[in-house]
Amino acid sequence: MKKVVLTGGSSGIGKEINLFLLEKGYEVLFTYCHSEAPAKEIEHQFPHAKAFRIDFTSGEQMNAFQAEIETFDPDILINNYYSGSFIDTYFHKTEAEKILEDFKNNVMPALQITQKCINMFRKKKLGRIINILSSSMVSPAIGTSVYNSNKAYLLQMSKSWAIENVKFGITCNSVSPSFIPTGFHKDMDERMKEMIVSGYPLKDKLEGGDVANIIELCINGGKHFNGNHLFVDASHY
Repeated sequence: MKKVVLTGGSSGIGKEINLFLLEKGYEVLFTYCHSEAPAKEIEHQFPHAKAFRIDFTSGEQMNAFQAEIETFDPDILINNYYSGSFIDTYFHKTEAEKILEDFKNNVMPALQITQKCINMFRKKKLGRIINILSSSMVSPAIGTSVYNSNKAYLLQMSKSWAIENVKFGITCNSVSPSFIPTGFHKDMDERMKEMIVSGYPLKDKLEGGDVANIIELCINGGKHFNGNHLFVDASHY
């Protein structure tokens, strides 16, 4: 198993996972939207990397990406992409349109891409699905209700994917990292970041490379390693 579709692979955790896999010799088809410079740099550095620019809110671009997946013929899918904010506002102040918009922008693309890959994996009797979630679901910060609800939806879906497809040689596992300061958290107050890290058992921030090591376990753990929700948080929660 050497061909990976990775959503959101040019920045943050996704970039770390991408580089880890490419250095291990995997072929990676990864998506990006705004981070064109780092995406092209990764392509230049690794001949077995292929960047695909996509706005997941565009039906036309989604169709083009699914056609690209068909051509690429992957063995592994990593759902990492998330667009929006980690911390927004209190739930009772959140407009219904905001909740629906974030669901359509983040959850629906993951479902569509996963459906596409499952259909391909079933024909090959082999496949790996890995969802990057968040330990924030266990201990949510104020203002993260929309973000956490989207991640929780994918967690519940992943349980169905695991049980429905294991007899076809397909496994599905989810990985929930603890807080990793990336560009995704750029709008967070620095004092809040410091408070989160100070409460972490190791008193040091988690790195993207730590998550990448767990990804390899999900890929190579075998057919019985299925339906797991793995926390990368030094037993914080």
